[in-house]
Amino acid sequence: MQVLVFDSSREIAERLIGLISEARKGITFYKAFADDEALNILKKIQPHAVLLDLNFPGNAAIELLKQIKSMNDKTIVIVLFGMADEFSLNQFKTEGADFIFDKYDDFEKIPDIINTIQTN
Repeated sequence: MQVLVFDSSREIAERLIGLISEARKGITFYKAFADDEALNILKKIQPHAVLLDLNFPGNAAIELLKQIKSMNDKTIVIVLFGMADEFSLNQFKTEGADFIFDKYDDFEKIPDIINTIQTN
């Protein structure tokens, strides 16, 4: 299984990877801290899941979501936010986010979602 973590915080990315690694073995993680890094990774691999920081500067997160879903609509996209307004949350839902979680309150739900993803 391949998972791309696109987050503006290296600390949160590492924490997510550690949390998921405890729950499921055999995952290859890719990290991106800028949208061009994420796009380069997406051109090389087709991740089974992407953890996407909604609060990334500019429109990088929504544009990346659109790219991910246009490349492979089977990729599970979990959008994470620290602060978000209703408009932003709805925009991500409309563009195909599979799950939208609060980074701080819903952190523990992520490994369970990753465990349900089929890699066949």
